[in-house]
Amino acid sequence: MFHDSSPRGCCPWRKSKKYNYNQGVDMAILQKISTRHIIIAVALLNLIMIFHGEVFRDLPAKHYREGSVGTHISIILLFLVGFTSLQIFLGRRDQIIWLLIGLGFVFLALDDWFMIHENIDKAIHHWFGIKQTSLTDRIDDLLIALYGLIGAFFLYRYRAEILRYDRFLRFLGIGFGILVASIVLDILSNDQAVLQWLGFSKTAALDIKLWLVAIEEVCKLMGGAVFLSGFLHVLRQVENTPPETIDLALQTTSAQSGR
Repeated sequence: MFHDSSPRGCCPWRKSKKYNYNQGVDMAILQKISTRHIIIAVALLNLIMIFHGEVFRDLPAKHYREGSVGTHISIILLFLVGFTSLQIFLGRRDQIIWLLIGLGFVFLALDDWFMIHENIDKAIHHWFGIKQTSLTDRIDDLLIALYGLIGAFFLYRYRAEILRYDRFLRFLGIGFGILVASIVLDILSNDQAVLQWLGFSKTAALDIKLWLVAIEEVCKLMGGAVFLSGFLHVLRQVENTPPETIDLALQTTSAQSGR
C-alpha cells in the first residue's frame, strides 16, 4: 500500500481541519458594511416611505402595509440577523446560543412573511368561538411579547457567552428597548378605543392612530437595523480572533473595559 510520507501542508489535496470562517459563504460584503451605515440607511428609508405616504397618499403608514416595501425590508433585516447569528455559530460551535438565536430570527422573518402570529390570532378566535373585540384583538400583540420573552430567556440562560461582548450588549439593550416601544405602540394603535379613553375625540384619535401605526413600523425596522449591527459586530470579532484564543481575548477586553 502506498503511504504518503510528505509533510503536511505541502500537498494541495490535504484539507486542514481548522474551520475557515469564510468557507461556503463570501463574507466580504458584510465585512465592508459599517454598522453606522446600516442604521442610517434604514432611517433614511423610513423617512422616505413616511414622507411619500403622507404627502402623496395622506397615509404615513401606506408603505408599511402587509406585502408592501416596508414589510419586505423588515423580512430582509430579520433574515440577515438570523444568517449573521448562524455565521457566528460556525465560529463558536460550542456555543449553541448563536444557533438558537439564528433559527429564532429566521422564524421571525417567516412569521413576518406569512403573517403567522396574525393567523394564530384569527385561529384562536375561530377555535374557541371568541367574538372579536378591542381586547381580544390584541392576542397577536401578546404573541409578539411572548416571542420577546422567549428570546430574553435564552439570552439569560446563556448569558455567560453573551456577556463576553460588551458592545453587543449595548446594541441588544437598544434593540429590546425599541421592541418594547413597538409593542406598546401596536397596542395603542390597534383601534381607537384606547385613544378615545385617553380623552381624544374620534377624529383626533383616528389621525393619531395613523401616525402611531407608522411610528410602530419605523420602530420595527430600526430595531432590526440595530440588532443586525450588533450581530455583525460579534461576527467580525469572532472572525478576526483565532478560535483557540478568542476566550482569552474577550476576557482581556472585558477586564480592560472594567478598569
